[in-house]
Amino acid sequence: MSRTARWVLGSFAFLFAGIFAFTAPSRSPLALFLPTGFCVLIALACFSQTLRGPATRIIGGVVFLVCVSYLVFEIWTEPTKLYSRPSEPSWTNAVEALIVFGLPGIYVALRGEYPRWGKGAEAFRGDKPSQHEDGK
Repeated sequence: MSRTARWVLGSFAFLFAGIFAFTAPSRSPLALFLPTGFCVLIALACFSQTLRGPATRIIGGVVFLVCVSYLVFEIWTEPTKLYSRPSEPSWTNAVEALIVFGLPGIYVALRGEYPRWGKGAEAFRGDKPSQHEDGK
C-alpha cells in the first residue's frame, strides 16, 4: 500500500478511534472500547513500521473470529432460515462472509501478509495492477 494511502487510512482510523472513545456510554464502555482498540490497531499498522507486522496479524485474526462468530450466531439462532436476499441475515450470508473476509483474515494472521488470491490483492500487497490484453 502506498505511503499516502497508509497516511489517509491511519488518520481516519485515529479519528474514528477518538470518536468511539469520547462517545462511549458510562454504563457499557466496553461496547465502544473494542472498536476503539481495533481502530488504533489499524492506525498502528499504517504509521509504525515496527508494529505493522504484529498489528496486521491481530487485525487478520479479529476479522476471522468475527466472521466465525457471525456464522455460529446465525446457525445457532435460525438454522433453517432460508436465504432471501443479500441484506438479510442468514447462515448462507455468514458462510459467504467467512469465505470472502474470514479466509483472507486467517491467512494474514498466520502468514503476516495478504494473500495473492484475495480480492484487491494488488492494493494490499503493493503489487502493480495487472493490465488487460486490450490495454484498458
